Amino acid sequence: VLSSANSLPQSGSNSLTFSSIEGMAPGSVIGSVASQDASRRANGQVTYTLVGGTDVDGRFVVDRFTGDIYLAQELDYELGSHYQLEIAIDDLSTALPHSTLTIVDINIEDRNEYAPQFAEDPITLVVNENAVVGTSIYTFQAVDKDGSGPNSQILYTLLQQTPPGNVLQIDPMTGILSAAAIDRETTPFFLLVVQAMDQTVESTQRKSSAVTVRVFVTDENDNEPQFLSPSVLQVMEDQPIGNIISYIVAQDADLGENSRLSYRIKSGLGANKLRLNPTTGKQLGTTFWRDQQ
Repeated sequence: VLSSANSLPQSGSNSLTFSSIEGMAPGSVIGSVASQDASRRANGQVTYTLVGGTDVDGRFVVDRFTGDIYLAQELDYELGSHYQLEIAIDDLSTALPHSTLTIVDINIEDRNEYAPQFAEDPITLVVNENAVVGTSIYTFQAVDKDGSGPNSQILYTLLQQTPPGNVLQIDPMTGILSAAAIDRETTPFFLLVVQAMDQTVESTQRKSSAVTVRVFVTDENDNEPQFLSPSVLQVMEDQPIGNIISYIVAQDADLGENSRLSYRIKSGLGANKLRLNPTTGKQLGTTFWRDQQ
């Protein structure tokens, strides 16, 4: 009388390692733990039973008579990158039936399924003009849901900068956007297109996405007013008191409060004969006599 398969004497253990690619269809064969003796398998004298391991979801099944390991469910690297199966091989073909335990390690290779994604699009940024060269403006952080390694390693590229130039630059590895010399009076606004691309080994399989970035430059009070009105005036003598003889006009290239101007007569010969509206630059004359000029 032969012992049952579950109570056969143990004759040691073996180990095997297989690899499978994420996304393989159910029914695919991962590998086999079958004996090399095909005639025994054909007669059903060697059987294979999955008795343990880390596959708690039943992703793998073992053919009892062939020892082939099949996929029962599609593999997802992000849910599990390694499995271990314990398979009992019961040999009833000898005078002393015995059982061998085979440990099977299955490594799942990640497939590049996902493109990097930005959390928002478009992105709006504000930077001060005259910021120190090299100042960090923003750090892009795209997320790739693939597993660790090249499939989720991201490289950043500045695809487009309007107006064109090298005022804004991006570090390809860190995603840090930095500024060279910025002048609001020259360029008050930038429009960028930033790309994030994964670095899967096969370059033709790399995936990418892009985001639009709007960069507004805020004003600093870095410009002096410039006079637009002539520096020399001719005035007829005997002008009535309070008569407008000229408008002093100046312009400041800055913005808002930084460009608001006020006027005053600082010094000069005959300055006591003139009055200047501090807001409008309107210049009024008192009585002018030729011998007073």
